[in-house]
Amino acid sequence: MKTLFSVLQLFVLTSICTYGCGIRPASNTMSDTTYAHTNDLIHSSSPYLQQHAHNPLDWMPWGEEAFEKAEREGKLVFISIGYSACHWCHVMEHDTFENEEAAEYINANFISIKVDREERPDVDQIYMNAVQLMTGRGGWPLNCIALPDGRPVFGGTYFPRARFIEILEGLVELKMNDSKKMEEYADRLSEGVASSDLLVAVDDGVARDAKGGPWPKTDRNKFGASIDSKVDSWRAQWDRNRGLSNGAPKFPLPTNLDFLLHYGVVRGDNDALSQVRLTLDMMSRGGIYDQAGGGFARYSTDSNWKIPHFEKMLYDNAQLLSTYAHAWQVFGESRYKEVCYGIIDFLNNELDDPSGGFRSALDADSDGEEGKYYVWTKDELADALSPSDLELAMVAYDIDGRSFWEHGNSVLMSWGSDEALSKKAGLSPDEFRNRLSSINKTLSYYRDGKDKNGKVEKGKHAREPRVKPGLDDKVLTSWTALTVSGLCATYRAFDDEEHLDRAVKAMNFILQTAKNSDGTLNHVYHSKVGSHINGFLEDYAFTIEACLNLYEATFDPRWLTEARELTLVSFDHFYDTETGVFWYTSANEKGLFARKQENDDSVIPASNSSMARNLFKLGRYDSRFDWIERSDRMLISAWENTGSIRRSTGWATALLWRSTPFYELAITAKTQKEMANLRLKVDKDFRPQIILAGGIDATGQPSWLEGKYTKSGNPRFFVCQEGACKLPVETLSEVDNLLETRRGK
Repeated sequence: MKTLFSVLQLFVLTSICTYGCGIRPASNTMSDTTYAHTNDLIHSSSPYLQQHAHNPLDWMPWGEEAFEKAEREGKLVFISIGYSACHWCHVMEHDTFENEEAAEYINANFISIKVDREERPDVDQIYMNAVQLMTGRGGWPLNCIALPDGRPVFGGTYFPRARFIEILEGLVELKMNDSKKMEEYADRLSEGVASSDLLVAVDDGVARDAKGGPWPKTDRNKFGASIDSKVDSWRAQWDRNRGLSNGAPKFPLPTNLDFLLHYGVVRGDNDALSQVRLTLDMMSRGGIYDQAGGGFARYSTDSNWKIPHFEKMLYDNAQLLSTYAHAWQVFGESRYKEVCYGIIDFLNNELDDPSGGFRSALDADSDGEEGKYYVWTKDELADALSPSDLELAMVAYDIDGRSFWEHGNSVLMSWGSDEALSKKAGLSPDEFRNRLSSINKTLSYYRDGKDKNGKVEKGKHAREPRVKPGLDDKVLTSWTALTVSGLCATYRAFDDEEHLDRAVKAMNFILQTAKNSDGTLNHVYHSKVGSHINGFLEDYAFTIEACLNLYEATFDPRWLTEARELTLVSFDHFYDTETGVFWYTSANEKGLFARKQENDDSVIPASNSSMARNLFKLGRYDSRFDWIERSDRMLISAWENTGSIRRSTGWATALLWRSTPFYELAITAKTQKEMANLRLKVDKDFRPQIILAGGIDATGQPSWLEGKYTKSGNPRFFVCQEGACKLPVETLSEVDNLLETRRGK
């Protein structure tokens, strides 16, 4: 008889797909009756679940029905979690879940549940935590075996078929012969999941003493020194040649880059700023960035940013919009503006949804091969380009040289700066950039144009005949909100009204379609089923943040009102008065064996760190010092439990706000045009230690703006802290003299 621990010894964790890999196109099989097998996933709107709807394995969707069936039949539950962007999920599907013999064994002994982690991040969260406790690692596909009540007893990621069936056989034997040991293990593991990564926000110390006001100087110095110390430890891990941190694979991690940019500006730390610039340069020149079509892939498999898993995720590109826009404000590098516009072209061309939201992901695979849509042979380039353009492309992208990949294909990747490559090509930098931009448009999509008679002509490009990667067309509230924030950043940096218009359209989708009559949010929208699945804390946190960003971009008080209302709903449904922290799932959510917080800043900010920042900003706008105090309590508790700063950069941003002078900057003027012109001047620089407010009258605006509006005279700036404002000034140079947070001061 095998024990549970001998079964665990059979497990070899192959965490190839940590954070996600490639994609296989989704098939639209809702009405197809030509398949030999059809399971309950056929009714799902999730493209990922639809991909498994014709497996011989009897998949069921997540829900009470599956667990009740397991209890009724006395079977263990097999929970498999993945998403449409996971290449190794599909490898395991082809190898195991489409295999008739393997499916027959699993069907006879298990109730099988397939979960789209993007639809149900709460389910993914608790089972990922369990696997990490069992093995020390995690990734996708995530495969867990659980008791009929959902408590896990075994888990891992990718398994070859023979090994997986061997493990399942051992678990079935253990259940039959020593179920008590399995129950005991499930108890211990469930307790570990429930208690791990749990913050309990202190109710004493600086948060209570300050009561939402400025921290005492001793505390500001203490926490400021702590940030500096953690950044200094991080420096030793920086990749000084290719950017960000050492090693491979390389993830863009906007949370890391945004913090380092903020830190470098506030501290006047040129080393940190240089590392940000190096990283952004290497990423934008690399194969991870689609030079022709715009948009970044999920991550690079190597340390050179050369060969990615070619899927493109909405949340990466949404956040990188803000990162590159802010970097443009700091460095003035024209390439960063081009990257922002390239990302927006990608979003508009590939992920734009008629609902007003944004779709989730574009596949890595097309026509059965990963990356086939994006790579080029020299002959293909010769067919698409004129001889002179081909010659320039060979130089710019080092085709068949360092950009060579496999099977005669090269990625489009630049191995030098525009200045160095233009010199090599015998062109001026401007001429080089203009010609390369034209080449890229030829190779990929570009906006429709008009002929001399004004008739619209559809844009043509060399990739058009290729099989396009599949699309994950579900719309997620949280990711759409991240995109709103990204578009607000590019609007403020580049003063492009199209960016603001698209941001407002997306936010209106959230508030009109994803928002319920009781003020709560849903997580998912799909045209086939509408808006569904109760929202998670990330949906509220990122939507509140996006509303605050829209307010700063427009000074429309509507967005402050929406942010306040969503914050109150968040307190009602997610806040725990005992811990002083928000849960990830609503109090109305049932069916999980544990309730978790989300405190780790990773590929997206932790929802709790985002809420802490939101409470601080709203507290400053509304003079709600109780909200600032709650933010402080969360922040201090999280920081005291911080290990590597790389996993806490959202919290570190909030701590910079609290340990370094932070201001409200108000603008008042007689007309909207004057207001817009002043905001544009303010946004020529990156000012991470201020929040903006303003208007032409007091209606709906923060109360501390009362009495500051002028019906005559010049527009004015007010520099304020906690609602206490200094005498008005009329120029930005005077504003800068009043701010203590400019670079180098």
